[in-house]
Amino acid sequence: MTHTGKRPRYEQGTGFLLSRLGALAERSWSALLARHGLTQAQYSALVVLGESGPLGQGRLAELIAVDPRNVVAVIDGLAALGLAERRPDPSDGRRRQVLMTSRGTKVSNAVASDARAVQDDFLGPLDKGERADLNRILQRLYDDQVARDERT
Repeated sequence: MTHTGKRPRYEQGTGFLLSRLGALAERSWSALLARHGLTQAQYSALVVLGESGPLGQGRLAELIAVDPRNVVAVIDGLAALGLAERRPDPSDGRRRQVLMTSRGTKVSNAVASDARAVQDDFLGPLDKGERADLNRILQRLYDDQVARDERT
């Protein structure tokens, strides 16, 4: 059966479509990050550091949804790549802050640029209005699921 023929019923369900498209998007996203030598957690950390500035490890772990015990490996990986560094917290010398380096900013910007191109390719069949509608609907569904998780 070609992709233009009538699809089996299971391929028409919302759950299947979301799952399959999610898997396809994740595959291209993982490949994009791999081309830049990053994991999802590392890229998330770069984005958060770029938006928030220097943060303590605990707060960074919270914002990127990584267990605090595992965030050290994320930060160590970024530091090894020269994308982030730890410095003493100016308000409390006993604490350390994580901040993005200028190289980290360049890499983060390059990933974001490449991600826009990948997204444009993935969403190619949709016009600008359809893309906005899709994103709005998906955001609403996501926000609802997050709120449900927070209540449990």
